[in-house]
Amino acid sequence: MGRSEDREPKKALSLRWNARLLEATHARAARSDVSFNQLTERYVAEGLRMDEHPLIYFRSGPRGRRPALMGTRLDVATVIATVRQNDNSVDQAAGYLGIPRRHVEACVGYYVEFQVEVDDWIEQAEEEAAAAEISWRRRHEIFA
Repeated sequence: MGRSEDREPKKALSLRWNARLLEATHARAARSDVSFNQLTERYVAEGLRMDEHPLIYFRSGPRGRRPALMGTRLDVATVIATVRQNDNSVDQAAGYLGIPRRHVEACVGYYVEFQVEVDDWIEQAEEEAAAAEISWRRRHEIFA
């Protein structure tokens, strides 16, 4: 989720929950090593985003939760980077990725709303790729 959301002021809220749902959510928070409030806020924020962008879901990874394209293992950031690499052509990106045009358009729609967040994911991925390449080259020089 966006880092700016974490810095926004918090407001109190009182809710009545179904007892089993409340217990399950508390248990999930404990297993996830996050507070109940953090977990429920994340669920609400992601749920709202998924309602607005039905082909997008969220998954966990080593760098945290990230938006991904439903029915694929593709992150939204990967799809957007591919669009950029194909002269901003949705059709070319869809062809390259082997997915329907409407799936690329779904990622573009998400990107329009959450550009800074997706750009951060792209930048992190590029930095990791550059570091991996440097490491590979060093190993290759040593063992060549």
